[in-house]
Amino acid sequence: MKQTTMTILSMLGGMVIGSALALAFTPKTGAEMRSLVRDFIEEEVEKMRSACHSGAAECDCDKK
Repeated sequence: MKQTTMTILSMLGGMVIGSALALAFTPKTGAEMRSLVRDFIEEEVEKMRSACHSGAAECDCDKK
């Protein structure tokens, strides 16, 4: 159990350090990055919706 806990904590610590370094060295401003991420997510959601509508079966995403 102790080994598993240390592994998980090491992974989470690495993710935090990696995220901090990526944000520190990124050449874009925060507003530019948020805009890029928002646009990417909107495009992916639209792809999923269009794939859902093109199928023959009814999709659960239309019921929300």
